[in-house]
Amino acid sequence: MASISWKPVEGPHGEELRKTLSDIYVDFLEVNPGHLVVPIFHKDWYQRQLDFPIKEDDVWVVTYPKSGTTWMQEVTWCVVRGIDHPQTSLPLMKRFPFFEWDCMIAPEFTDERLCPDDPCLPGNTWKILANISSPRTIKSHLQEPLLPKQMWEVKPKIVYVCRDPRDVCISYYFHSMKLDGYKKELPDFVELFLADMLPFAPFWSHTLDFWKRRDQENILFVRFEDMKEDLPRVVRKVADFLGKEPSTEEVMRIADHCSFGSMSKNKAVNNEAIYAAQNEKCKELKFMRKGKVGDWKNHLTDSQIKAFKEWTFKHLEGSDFPYYRDYE
Repeated sequence: MASISWKPVEGPHGEELRKTLSDIYVDFLEVNPGHLVVPIFHKDWYQRQLDFPIKEDDVWVVTYPKSGTTWMQEVTWCVVRGIDHPQTSLPLMKRFPFFEWDCMIAPEFTDERLCPDDPCLPGNTWKILANISSPRTIKSHLQEPLLPKQMWEVKPKIVYVCRDPRDVCISYYFHSMKLDGYKKELPDFVELFLADMLPFAPFWSHTLDFWKRRDQENILFVRFEDMKEDLPRVVRKVADFLGKEPSTEEVMRIADHCSFGSMSKNKAVNNEAIYAAQNEKCKELKFMRKGKVGDWKNHLTDSQIKAFKEWTFKHLEGSDFPYYRDYE
C-alpha cells in the first residue's frame, strides 16, 4: 500500500472550509495521494482504522455523505436482522456504528445533554465496534484508500450508495447548517463542494473508486435514485446480495418501514437527538429533510448548474460511469 501524507487544507477554499465548518470538526487535513479531505483528528486514528480487523460476515454501508446513507443502513439492518428484531428500536448509531466517528470529534468533546454511553461522545463508538455481535453492520464515509486494509483481503459485504452530486450538494448544505454550524449561504457552499473542499471529498473519486469495483462479488453498487423509484426492488436486491430470502410480505414491510414518511418520524433513525449546532438558522431544519430526487432544480442558479456540468464532465472524462450527465 502506498504511503500517505497529511497536510493542512490550503488555498482560499481550504481557508474558507476551516473558517466556516470548524465548529464541530475543529480543523481539516488533506491526505495525499488523492487530495482527500478529512477531519484533523483522522491522523491520530488512521493506523487504528487501517488495522481494524475485518470479519467475513461484516456488512458495510459506504457512501459519500448525504447520499442516502441512513436510508440504506436501515434497509440493510432490517434485511440482516429482520424487521422484528428487538434492537430495531435502538438508535442507529448503536446498532450500525459510524466507523470513523471518533476521528470527527475532539477527544475532549463533551455535552451534558448526552448520556455517558452515547455514541456521540469520544471513544464510545470505538467501544461499540469492539463489542458488536456478528454479523456486524458498520457505516463509513471514508474514501476507499483510507478504509481498513483487510477490507480488500477478507472481502466483507459492502453496499455502496451514490447519488446525483447536485442533490448531494443541496442536502449537504442543509446538513452542515444543522449539525456542523455552517453559517454562510448556499452559493458559498456550492463553491466549496465544487472545489472538493468538504469532509470526505473529493466526490468523484469517492464514487468512481467503488464504481470500478462494482463487479466484485462482495460489492453491491446502488443509486439513491433507484431506491426512490422502487424501494421494494432494492430491498430484494440487498437481500439477494446478503444471501437472505425474505418473503414478499417481509419485503413490503421493510419497504414501508423504510419509506421516507416512516423514517422521518422514527426517532431511532432520524438523528434528531444527535448533537446539533446551536443557532437560530438551523432550529427548524430536520435531519431527514426532503429525500427528493431533483431538488437541486429548486436551488441552483443557471451559472451554478453550468459549473456543475463542467466539473462533472471533467471528472467523468474517460469513465464509463453513465449517470448524472443529464444537463440538456
